[in-house]
Amino acid sequence: MEDKVREYETRLRERVGEGEYERHKELVTLLSRNLAIEDVLWEEVSIHIRDVDLRTELLRQRNSIIRDIHTEFRALNIEIPTLVEQKTENFMNFLGDLEDDTSEKPEGNESSPDGSE
Repeated sequence: MEDKVREYETRLRERVGEGEYERHKELVTLLSRNLAIEDVLWEEVSIHIRDVDLRTELLRQRNSIIRDIHTEFRALNIEIPTLVEQKTENFMNFLGDLEDDTSEKPEGNESSPDGSE
């Protein structure tokens, strides 16, 4: 995870410029760590997608981190990347697909050979 933090920090440093980076180094570091944590939480959500209780807890933690990330981006006066929103939108679409899968007919209610149910 430390490599991911450094990668985010480098990208943010380029984005805010050297002067702002020097003034807000701690905030950039905190934001980089939160972005890396969000990545880890997102992976965990994806892995444990069918465990409703664990998924709910992981999403609660992720939402808390996302709020912090948004606050930190605003404090640095830079635009919030759309990647977070894309992940959330893709996840909601995926959950919708899961609901569609579970709403299909249960096994055993198959049509008879003559086409009647």
